Amino acid sequence: MTSATARRLSAAYLALRLSPGAAVRYIGTATRLHGRATVQPCSCGICAADVVRGIPATRYELRTTDGKRTGVSHVRHTSVVPEPTEDERMNAAMHLSTKATAVYLRQLLRAAFPGVKFSVRCGPKRAKERYLERFEITVTWSGGPSRTAVATVAAPLLAQYGNPEECRPAWVSVTVDGRRHHGEPSALAIHLNHTTA
Repeated sequence: MTSATARRLSAAYLALRLSPGAAVRYIGTATRLHGRATVQPCSCGICAADVVRGIPATRYELRTTDGKRTGVSHVRHTSVVPEPTEDERMNAAMHLSTKATAVYLRQLLRAAFPGVKFSVRCGPKRAKERYLERFEITVTWSGGPSRTAVATVAAPLLAQYGNPEECRPAWVSVTVDGRRHHGEPSALAIHLNHTTA
């Protein structure tokens, strides 16, 4: 591997992860500027020359929170800590547990198909199964509705395809063990086991 190829590969790995204008907390060597700031891709001569040669940008230029230049450029990614927005902080903790999602699915199925007994379980059936299977839900029933009918009720908990850019499930509210939960259902998969009576 040539040194130019190695440099391109390391630059691609270190390529900028923060979008222009992202809010950050600066912790670099220019101590007078420590605190809240925003970043832009570095426009110094070294970085500009690299971009012209096809090497991804790896450094930032520090700006004030209102976007004004600070004079600090060529900032490493280790010198800035991303500051999440209020929406990002609110949405980070708004996922229902798999157990709460299973409880909600059981309620939906009972309402859609009264009189049919459904077994809705989360987690592996056997201890030797994969770790990720504890985030999966298994629905078992005999007789009653078809597999397609049950899938029609269960599918919206995995994703809602109303908007092509955002394929996420709609938020729901459910009470589990006397506590009210509100958020986005979370399950990696919903398995349907229909047995004929």
